[in-house]
Amino acid sequence: MKFPLLIPKFYANLIDWKDQKDPLMRMVVPSSFEDSAKEYEMADPIGDKPKTVIAGLIHRYPDRVLVNLTSACAVHCRFCFRKNLLCENENVVKPDVGKILSYMRDHKEIWEVIFSGGDPFMLKAEFLKEIIGKISKISHIKTIRFHSRIPVVDARLITGKLLAALKTSKKLVIVVHINHPREISKEFQKVVQKFQKIGALIMSQTVLLKGVNDDTEILSELFRELVVTGVKPYYLHHLDAAKGTHHFRISIEKGKKIFQSLRGNLSSICLPEYVVDIPGGFGKIPVNSLKKIGPKTYTAKNFENKTIKYVDHI
Repeated sequence: MKFPLLIPKFYANLIDWKDQKDPLMRMVVPSSFEDSAKEYEMADPIGDKPKTVIAGLIHRYPDRVLVNLTSACAVHCRFCFRKNLLCENENVVKPDVGKILSYMRDHKEIWEVIFSGGDPFMLKAEFLKEIIGKISKISHIKTIRFHSRIPVVDARLITGKLLAALKTSKKLVIVVHINHPREISKEFQKVVQKFQKIGALIMSQTVLLKGVNDDTEILSELFRELVVTGVKPYYLHHLDAAKGTHHFRISIEKGKKIFQSLRGNLSSICLPEYVVDIPGGFGKIPVNSLKKIGPKTYTAKNFENKTIKYVDHI
């Protein structure tokens, strides 16, 4: 099954359809390059499966767990690292919320719960309110985090009912996925204000994409405008090796040069951490900590203090 086209009308109106090189169009319109995956590209590029302890629950880092309760999104980004969730067969085991909550209660080391997907804001507000309420009763969990692209691609879906459901006794963190300054619409800015009113800490993550934002000026504009809007730039991701995404990929060395230029020209409050997610489930590593040991080959220590090898195929 191919990764299907899905573009909400809200986002389609942000695209300059007369410009065939429009960066927003490039992110959401299928390309023939997707049909010719490279040998190094993977269905599960960051190693979710090895770290899945229960269907829908990933426990990679000691003090936090990631919850995937839906594979649905409001948009199908062509560089998505979890596109395999939509392309797998119907025999995939569905998440059991009861078992997920029991695991959280039993593991006292869990300080934070992260909702991802898919997009967690695609879930019904009533369901989110119920599960947030149950997590809020677990004393050792102090933070609930949501990762979403919906505030960017279809801000109208952030309804009053959803905002009410997100209110929690725990610290609420919302990470918006945004890649280009033209994605900062007036509607997005209003959504950020609504998140602020319910007490959320708002941060962003950005994927470094060839032909979209692999440019110091574009990223500088994006990160500055995010801070002005009330969003702290959090992560700049080196592109994961998902199948059929090679046309978006730049080399580690080019990425380092771009990031070094950002460090020299941006206030530190605008600067995210530039990271790469190591295949196999080893977690994120700051790109600047990668040590080159040979042609296209790097090593670094991950959060478990393991020495990991990383191969840059570009």
